[in-house]
Amino acid sequence: MKITQISIKNFRLLEDVKLCLEDITTVIVGRNNSGKTSLTELFRHLLDERSLKFKLEDFSLGIQEQFWDSYKLYRNGKEETDVRNSLPLIATTLYVEYEKDEDLGPLAHFIIDLNEECTSAQINIRYALGPGKIKPLFADLDEDKSVFFKTLKERIPNLFEATVEAQDPNDSTNRKLLEVTNLRSVLQFAFIDARRRGNPDRYRAWKRAPDSGSAQR
Repeated sequence: MKITQISIKNFRLLEDVKLCLEDITTVIVGRNNSGKTSLTELFRHLLDERSLKFKLEDFSLGIQEQFWDSYKLYRNGKEETDVRNSLPLIATTLYVEYEKDEDLGPLAHFIIDLNEECTSAQINIRYALGPGKIKPLFADLDEDKSVFFKTLKERIPNLFEATVEAQDPNDSTNRKLLEVTNLRSVLQFAFIDARRRGNPDRYRAWKRAPDSGSAQR
């Protein structure tokens, strides 16, 4: 079982990105501000045991203006469906491949197709405004943009919700809502934070780590 592809939309520098992963090791390199840290931080959020929440700053800068456009639609009396569809969301899709005779373990929750020849699964994670939350999101907002976004910053973590669903790779209409805990059971990640040479104290702490027994992780 392995993740073969990751699709990410609207998270920080990753406004619309697809990554294809190698069978054994995938190395991601790039200049500063190319999205390497954004990718790491996305998976930190997905694996956070406290809650799966994002902030206004986590939405890609290029799409934050859509909040203002959605507010204008709301103020002009547009249909709730139109307003909701115009709102930005953070989306991640994981594509997983597995062997027919493999012990699927937690991945079994995400396999919902009936095709015995199919050996792939699709996991969709969405962070979007919760049902019935349009009015609380936009109520009594200021027409001044700076005040508008300041208020929005406070409301998003309380009104937006994360959903995790399995999708049939061969039928986009066949979907099943699951719990965030199901996702975390499938994902197995470990993070090694960078140690910069310019900080001797951090370098010495890294050198001492083997004595503590924690450097093996």
